[in-house]
Amino acid sequence: MAGVLASVSVVALGTASAAPQDSGKSTTAAVQPAPATDSARAHWQPPTHQKVSPGDPKAEFPTMNADYLISEVSPAQHRGWWYQSHLTGINVTWMAPSGRDPYDGWDWIEITDSKGNRVTWDWACGNDHCGAYGSTMIGLHLNKGEEYKAFYWSDGGRVTKGHLRAEFDFWA
Repeated sequence: MAGVLASVSVVALGTASAAPQDSGKSTTAAVQPAPATDSARAHWQPPTHQKVSPGDPKAEFPTMNADYLISEVSPAQHRGWWYQSHLTGINVTWMAPSGRDPYDGWDWIEITDSKGNRVTWDWACGNDHCGAYGSTMIGLHLNKGEEYKAFYWSDGGRVTKGHLRAEFDFWA
């Protein structure tokens, strides 16, 4: 018995195609190609100047702690083999929407002190083998008894800081 596989593509023309051909405006796309992922990740730093508020028309404010969640921040320590470094810091346990890939989405975790100053940051997922639930170990030294916040940012890295999705208060 022989089988046949057929593929059909449909292209829909929207209202934009009905515009006059000589509108006087450039039709060149304003989108720049994304840089190669590995090289861009190696040199990317989150912006430190972007502070937006709910009144800012450029800000997009998704519901906090709804589809993304930081469930725990706990002390962590990793002892490597004799040739690996030892790491002491915190472990941030997070959950993203089902099917989300934090690596492809350039999701990252930010740690701030009680004054809102960034202490450090790290990728939510450091490799391309993550799912929608995970834990990120961040090496840092915290002052005992002080208050800190962990933030989960999604869709960052290429041009913007991304979207703040979850936050979690904790004490060292």
